[in-house]
Amino acid sequence: MPERLRISPADAKARVDAQQAIVVDVVGPQAWDALDTAVPGAIRIAPEEFGQRYGELPRERAIIAYCT
Repeated sequence: MPERLRISPADAKARVDAQQAIVVDVVGPQAWDALDTAVPGAIRIAPEEFGQRYGELPRERAIIAYCT
């Protein structure tokens, strides 16, 4: 199982900017429509689809998943 860590938003941004990580938005479709902000470039995967779509994510970078 992949290692799970918590990192600060600033650390997440630094890793994405350095192309060391990607961001996966797992908030969910209803919440996506209600939110007024989003992480630029984030890949959106509904929580119930994450297990099925995990294989689509690049392996060469860390995965930073977030939800609200």
